[in-house]
Amino acid sequence: MLRAAAVLLGLALVAGACSAQPPSTASPTPSPTREPGTYAVTVLLDFSGSRGPRGEFQRTALQQWADTQRGSPRVKLRIVDVAGSDARLILELKRASDAGDTDAFIVGVPAAMDDALLRAIALVARPVLFTLPMAEPSGDAARWIFGLAPTTDAIARVLVDALPTRTTPGIIVTNGTPASGREELAITAAFRADGRPLPFVMSAAPDQRDTFAQRFKPFAGTSSAVFFAGGALSYLEPQRIVPVADATTGLQVFLSYLTDPSDASRLGEAAPGVRWPGLRRSVGSTLGTQAVTATDALALLAASADASGDPERSRLRIEGGTFAGIATTYTFTALRHTGVEPREITMLAWENGRVVAARPTPPPVK
Repeated sequence: MLRAAAVLLGLALVAGACSAQPPSTASPTPSPTREPGTYAVTVLLDFSGSRGPRGEFQRTALQQWADTQRGSPRVKLRIVDVAGSDARLILELKRASDAGDTDAFIVGVPAAMDDALLRAIALVARPVLFTLPMAEPSGDAARWIFGLAPTTDAIARVLVDALPTRTTPGIIVTNGTPASGREELAITAAFRADGRPLPFVMSAAPDQRDTFAQRFKPFAGTSSAVFFAGGALSYLEPQRIVPVADATTGLQVFLSYLTDPSDASRLGEAAPGVRWPGLRRSVGSTLGTQAVTATDALALLAASADASGDPERSRLRIEGGTFAGIATTYTFTALRHTGVEPREITMLAWENGRVVAARPTPPPVK
C-alpha cells in the first residue's frame, strides 16, 4: 500500500513539474539586426493620402544618393508610405522599436509634434531627422530629434518681412490640417509682433473649399497679401483655387514652405504672381528644397554613423557638429536641435518650368 502511494506521489510530482510555468525573464531591448558594414535608415514619407507635400521628390533624391554612395558603413534604405497619417507614422516607429531593425529615421512629412509622437521617438531611442519645419523640440525625446528645416516661426518672419509695406492687409487661408494651423499661428504672431493689423483668416478646408472662390471675391481686387497655409496640394487639386495676382492692385500670393516643384507646376496662369519660402542654395534644383534637404539628412546620418551601431554615439556626433550640406550648412548643439539659420531662407518662384529666386515685389502703384 505504501509502495503504491509512493508511486502515485512520484507521478503527481512529475506531472506537476511538466505543467509548471517556466520562470519569466525580461525581454532585452532589441538591437538593430543589420548586415555587416551597413547602417539601416527608415524613411517615412507620404505617397498617398491628402496631405502634402508628396514624397516622390524626396524619394528620388534619396535613392540617387544611395545609388552613388561610397565609403563605410553603407547606408541601407527602407522607404515607407505613411499615407498622410500621423497614426501610421507612430505605428511605424513603434514597429521599428519592437523589431530593432533601424539605426536612424528620416521623417519627410509635416507631422504634429504631439505627446504621442514624442513618446514613440523616446521609445525607439534612435536619431530621427525631420526634413520639414518644426519647433525646437523639448522633453525626453528631444535628444533624438533633429530638424533640417527652418522653424515655423522663422519662416513666418521671412514671409511677413517680404511684404512691401507695414500696412499691407493680410489674409491667411487654411486647409484644416495641423500644419496649416501651425503656420496660421506663426504668421499671426509675426503680424502682432510688428504691430500690424492682424490678418483675416479664411477656411478652404474640404467642407468649405467649394465656396472659397465666392467668399474670396471681395479681396481679389485689393492690395492684400494672401498666405495659403499648409501643403499646397489641397489648394491646387482637384481644381486650383489659388487666385491670379493682380499687378494693378498689388494682390500678393504666398504658398507654404511645404510647396515642391510638383505643386508649382500646377499653378498655371497664377504662377507669375506666386511666391513661397525655401532654402537659398536649393534654387535651381529640379527636385526642390524638401528633396535636397532629404539628401542632406541621409548624408548627415552616413557621416555620423557609428560602425558598432551605437545610437548614442551617432546622436552625439550629430549634436556636436556642423555639417555642410547641399541645401545649407547645419549646426546643432545640445541646446539647439533645429540646425538651419533663418538667413538661409529665401523667397522662391516658378518660371519656365523650374524653381527660381523670386524677385522682390514693389509696393502697389497708387
